[in-house]
Amino acid sequence: MKPIVIRFQPAPGLSLAMVPVLAILIALGVWQVKRLHWKTALLAQIERGTHLPPEPLAKLLEQQKTGDMIAWRQASVHGHFIARPPQPLYSLRRGKQALRLLAPFVSDSGIAITVDLGFVPFLPDKTWALPVDSATPLSLHGILKPVRKPGPFAIANTPGGLWFSPDTKDLLAPIKTARPLTAFLLDLQGPRNGPDWPEPAPAHADIPNNHLDYALTWFGLALAAIGVYLGWHVRNGRLGLARKR
Repeated sequence: MKPIVIRFQPAPGLSLAMVPVLAILIALGVWQVKRLHWKTALLAQIERGTHLPPEPLAKLLEQQKTGDMIAWRQASVHGHFIARPPQPLYSLRRGKQALRLLAPFVSDSGIAITVDLGFVPFLPDKTWALPVDSATPLSLHGILKPVRKPGPFAIANTPGGLWFSPDTKDLLAPIKTARPLTAFLLDLQGPRNGPDWPEPAPAHADIPNNHLDYALTWFGLALAAIGVYLGWHVRNGRLGLARKR
């Protein structure tokens, strides 16, 4: 009895079209796997940092010089706000539009840092005021949140108006009496300092990790494309079983 073999006659045009399709789908799946590893490490770093005891900001910066990771660490700072209205930053709170107020703060140790005061209602045309007089000395506690560069498709900030991404360099540029720290924001932690203060916005809130689902989606689409490709060949008699001659 002659053995049964698989007979396959690939259609040239369809086969050539499948190459870039599969390459793109698999590349997107691999990219999402890499994003999954990055996001998992980030969330682990946040978990570790936010559970370490608070340290003075100046001390953390000294530790950074020796190679320590200070992103997402709890930091304390004593000093005063700069006398200027806070900068509204577009945000979402529980799925609804909101604003976060950013204000420059100068520490007694000569460090200028942007403080995220927290959430306020979405009133983009309102001029907000600091919750305390700028001359009032304060001790603040928050999380050192890294400032990321806006992506290529991010909405541009409105000069003198609403911002869509924190520009710490611009916010701290007028301060000439202190060393600007532009790589981090200080996200104030709850409870709020007083009734006139915005509601603190947790630095780690709403960071999704859906990259595994995305990776499975792209790989699934690649398998589906292969299934369609093979199915077409079966229906058109180009793929099947035959006895070897």
